[in-house]
Amino acid sequence: MAESIEKAEADKTIEEECDEKEDTEDAEMQSDSSESDVDIDEEDEEANKKRLEELQKQIEENTYFYDGHTEMIKILRNTGELEKLREAREKMSQYFPLTQELWLEWLRDEIPLATDEKERKHVYDLFERAVKDYLSVDVWLEYVQFCIGGMGQIDGISHIRDVFERALATAGLHVAAGSSLWEAYREFENALMSGYMPQPGQVATPEQEEKFNSQQDRVVSLFKRQLSIPLMDMHETMSEFKEYYEDEIDDGTKEAYTKALEKLEKLMPYEEALTAAEPPRLDAYLSYIDYEMTHDDPARIQNIFERALQENCLNSELWLKYAKYLDHKRLQVETLVLGMYERSVRNCPWCSQLWQRYVLAMERFHKPQKEIKELVDRALQCGFNSGADYLVVWSTYCDYLRRRIKWNQDHEEELDLFRITIESAVNFLAYYGVEADPKGSLQQFWAVIEGKFCGNMTRAREIWTEIMSAGRNHEAALWLDYLRLERAYGDNKHCRKLLNRALNVVTDWPEAIVEAMINFEREEGDLEQYDAAVTKCEVHMDAVNKERKEAEQEEKRQNRRIEKKQKRFDAKQKGKKGPGQKNDTEKSPKKVSEGKAVKNENRKRKVSQEEPNDFKVPEVPNSKGPPPPVFKEPPPPTGQKGPPPPGFKGPPPPGYKGAEPATKKPKIDETPNNGAGGDGPTTHSDFVEKAEQDPDKSRRTSFVSNLDYSIDEDRIGQIFAKCGEMTDIRLVKTIKGKSKGYAYVEFKDELGVLEALKLDRTPIEGRPMFVSKCEDRSQKKAQFKFSTAMEKNKLFIKNLPFTCSKDALIQIFSEHGPVKEVRMVTYRSGAPKGLAYVEFEDEQDAAKAVMKTDGLKIGDHEIEVAISNPPQRGTPVNVREETSFTPTLGGGKKETETRGKARTQLSLVPRSIQRTPAPSKGANPKSNPLPSLEANGQAAASATATKMSNDDFRKMLLKK
Repeated sequence: MAESIEKAEADKTIEEECDEKEDTEDAEMQSDSSESDVDIDEEDEEANKKRLEELQKQIEENTYFYDGHTEMIKILRNTGELEKLREAREKMSQYFPLTQELWLEWLRDEIPLATDEKERKHVYDLFERAVKDYLSVDVWLEYVQFCIGGMGQIDGISHIRDVFERALATAGLHVAAGSSLWEAYREFENALMSGYMPQPGQVATPEQEEKFNSQQDRVVSLFKRQLSIPLMDMHETMSEFKEYYEDEIDDGTKEAYTKALEKLEKLMPYEEALTAAEPPRLDAYLSYIDYEMTHDDPARIQNIFERALQENCLNSELWLKYAKYLDHKRLQVETLVLGMYERSVRNCPWCSQLWQRYVLAMERFHKPQKEIKELVDRALQCGFNSGADYLVVWSTYCDYLRRRIKWNQDHEEELDLFRITIESAVNFLAYYGVEADPKGSLQQFWAVIEGKFCGNMTRAREIWTEIMSAGRNHEAALWLDYLRLERAYGDNKHCRKLLNRALNVVTDWPEAIVEAMINFEREEGDLEQYDAAVTKCEVHMDAVNKERKEAEQEEKRQNRRIEKKQKRFDAKQKGKKGPGQKNDTEKSPKKVSEGKAVKNENRKRKVSQEEPNDFKVPEVPNSKGPPPPVFKEPPPPTGQKGPPPPGFKGPPPPGYKGAEPATKKPKIDETPNNGAGGDGPTTHSDFVEKAEQDPDKSRRTSFVSNLDYSIDEDRIGQIFAKCGEMTDIRLVKTIKGKSKGYAYVEFKDELGVLEALKLDRTPIEGRPMFVSKCEDRSQKKAQFKFSTAMEKNKLFIKNLPFTCSKDALIQIFSEHGPVKEVRMVTYRSGAPKGLAYVEFEDEQDAAKAVMKTDGLKIGDHEIEVAISNPPQRGTPVNVREETSFTPTLGGGKKETETRGKARTQLSLVPRSIQRTPAPSKGANPKSNPLPSLEANGQAAASATATKMSNDDFRKMLLKK
């Protein structure tokens, strides 16, 4: 017995020791685990802190950084920093409407903290903000549940019922989810009704019976209201009502229920389409909206719009559709209409039409001018994509200010505000150029107000002068608008002056100006004035028709040339065969080599026999290629009088006793052709020698080159007539009196030169005309007109058909965003190269266009589209990744080693010294019968290295 006790005590001791050991090990493991958790937490905390700082900086730079806001809220929620989390949520809510998920997350974080009256009021305010952003049944359910929790307060039950009624008015018509709100409302009323029932074993008092019956009637009323609305699970609701209601259901309830069922059957295909579609299900919602609008039930139409906007909140077209419906119906519910507009501009601040309608709605509800001004300021600060959007907002606000002016009352203050505002608008839009207001509509509106209402035609004419000076004076429609204003509120003197100016500058529709001038003199002038106007118009139209006919003929010739070139190019492309296949028309390489070798040898013998003994070998070109050929200016034709034109560097004409001609040899400007892939303009320094210039005349002179040889001085005068008064036109000609294709146009002042520069690269007779200042460019390189750096908003397109026009490219690429400019790259002759540049207003539109159009087929050509990034000069071909080539006018492929330097230069080394080096031992002497370029280069290099004299060359050539 004692042994057993001792054994038991020993076992107990062992167990205790094991337990202690296990406890110690567990404690150590927990300690290690806690230490590692602390390390991990510290690392996470440091990473979160660093990330929060980055996000804070990004949000400060761009407050509309949506993903940054959401990520910051997520990090702060995980770290449990309540105050910073509230600040982050408030800041995001300031710039964006929050989604259902974000609101529910925020509300569920705040509800447990609402322990006193102040905190509960804060949560109530959050719920009111949440239900205004989007239609959400879940948010409404959360709201009523929170209200039920505060039922013990004063007027608690009435407040809960008010929230329920608002929820049913907003979301109770939701076919798919609205029934949950009705059921929650009935459950609340049933709970109240059960509280009015007497305790078991007690008799109800008359007061209790009255409250009970009243509450029962309320529940029955909710059943009947719900059954009259087409909602899902209507059959179950009817069955529940029959069980609850002991009396016979009245005929009115049955009839309403039957109509609701019929309506539900018609709505079910649209609900099923929504269920089957993928979010955001815009097309399904639009079909649903169109169906509801045919039945003209405002409550149901608003409900389906709100359901669609919950998933398509960033679709401005859907907001505009909703806004047009509310404006058309003239629903004079201020909170509904203005609330919708406020939500629309918060979701789509880039849509100027929404801001415009918002301003008009504020005016309809007679909001004060201060509030409307604040709204306009918000619109102007949101950052639109183009100046045209700003024009919409400014025009709307100026219209509003004009309507505020009461012309039959004291209106000086309102008129001054209108003038200050519209002047600010014009200056604001001037930053975006003519594209913001192409027709000058805002200034035209201002001019009408000044002329019609204020009787100030002097100011109106000044405004119209500003409109025309912005580069719009060639449009006939603008001059006709100006004429209407002048005839209505001006005088005949200014009308005639206006028509004469218009006749000289209008190019798009001169017939309209001619008709207006003749009709004006018929109505206002005498016979002499009428005859003068008719004569002037006939002369002008003869010149216009002649120019049009020439342009039409040149266009036909150009089209024929393009078609022929395209056919040759297509035939060449079709004639190409795959690698390893031999073309039947190709000669045998062996025969070609032998024939060339024999021919070359005969030429060598002929040169060696005929060359004189005093032959001097020219300098061998260096590795960078031969120097440019020397161009000599021929003397002007005899009989020419007067000094040479400014900048002329050739020999003076006979009889000229001015400055002596320079003795320096003429030299062509070595600056490579301008243009990434296109020919640059020719400057006057390319043609003339260095001579004394008259600085005053040079500043007033434009140099014009690349002209068609058929263009004479009269035609040049017509081209530059709209630039200003000209004092001299000097067309440079050959000895035979034929045009050389370049001229000097001297103006009365320097303003004419500035206007002429705007005509640079204008197609004249099918050729791009180059216009530049007349200045000495021998000491500096010509500046390239276009950027050679990467431009993310500009696309480079190649492999275009030669028949592709500028208008066609605008039509193709404008589908992907607003196109600012399209430039077709051409040769000097005006023939297309199959290349073009398309410049977008926005970089994102350009990136999208690359993805959509690269590889697009235009005719038989598959175009290549890329972001414009021209290679730097000197970059080898293989680095530039050129996979194809553009055929030149010569019909051959121009292989270039570096940009701006062609390998088509001729070697100036005589063939006699271009000898093939002796073959090495073991080499086949017949393997290379032709002297190679490498051999020629070696011979030239050796000749240069030894600095051979003329006598040495003579002996070598004569084989002495």
